[in-house]
Amino acid sequence: MPKSPLKRLQSKNEEQEDVSTLNTPKCRQSVMFIKDSLFSSSNIQVIKLKHPNTNKSAMYVFDEDHKKILDLVAFDESHRSWFIGETIQSDGRLYIMSPVDVTYLVLPYLMKATQNIPIDHLLVDPEFPAISHLAAVAATKDFSHVAEKKGTAELGVWKYSEARTLSWLEERVRQLFKLLQEKKVPTSSGQSFTYVRTMDSEQTIEAYLVLAHGIVSEYVSKDLSQLLHKHLKLPEVKNKQKHLMGMENQPPSKKQKAEGPVEDYTKNNTPVNKVKTPQTAKAKALAKSASGSKNITSFFCKK
Repeated sequence: MPKSPLKRLQSKNEEQEDVSTLNTPKCRQSVMFIKDSLFSSSNIQVIKLKHPNTNKSAMYVFDEDHKKILDLVAFDESHRSWFIGETIQSDGRLYIMSPVDVTYLVLPYLMKATQNIPIDHLLVDPEFPAISHLAAVAATKDFSHVAEKKGTAELGVWKYSEARTLSWLEERVRQLFKLLQEKKVPTSSGQSFTYVRTMDSEQTIEAYLVLAHGIVSEYVSKDLSQLLHKHLKLPEVKNKQKHLMGMENQPPSKKQKAEGPVEDYTKNNTPVNKVKTPQTAKAKALAKSASGSKNITSFFCKK
């Protein structure tokens, strides 16, 4: 494991030792939610695969014993730390491992396939050598819900089907919709539980369908997400910003009227009559005692 930059800087001058480094942990510690069954696995690897939505590198966990791929995500908020034993870990992220359907990971390669070849030959990506682990898991899976089988079952050749894929994704959205509705999850970040209960049934169904579609869309490409949006006949979002903030049913905010001087004082040179405030007895006494004394600026004048 590479050393931190602070330790590298200190290694240049070994004679001076920072006392604060004596209490720092020797290794980086993190907090992670993990299933007990994974502790019984003899071979667990953290691998990099192409994310189906962004096409960028993403971290996953490969369980070779159970032939599973798990999604590795981090819950991160600013200004968070963990107290672990007698140490403080500045990395306050919470890592979560959850099983992921390998169909989402295989689907981008099926959609781009130009010829019918076995799935283990299809899942080849020089940028992500760890895709061989995904191919090992996918070799035993049935992809009839997103593709059509070509040839014998032993050959393992699949051809992408848009109709089957949309039907399968619609089923996933419907299942997630029911779960979100049962848990009464707010349909936006700026929406309260009271607002969810006061919406009529039609608005509630539509709001939860939109939310479920958005969650599923995080695991598919943008083009496929748009096709699914039309397939579900969801309403078009006119103002994306208001929709994300949960303000689509709120009245438009009124513009504040700019207040300022209405007269142009540069057009005339009419002197302004200042209102003199009456002096108190204490102020009069101070003025009287200061009479006849020189101004302090007179001491800095040229003589």
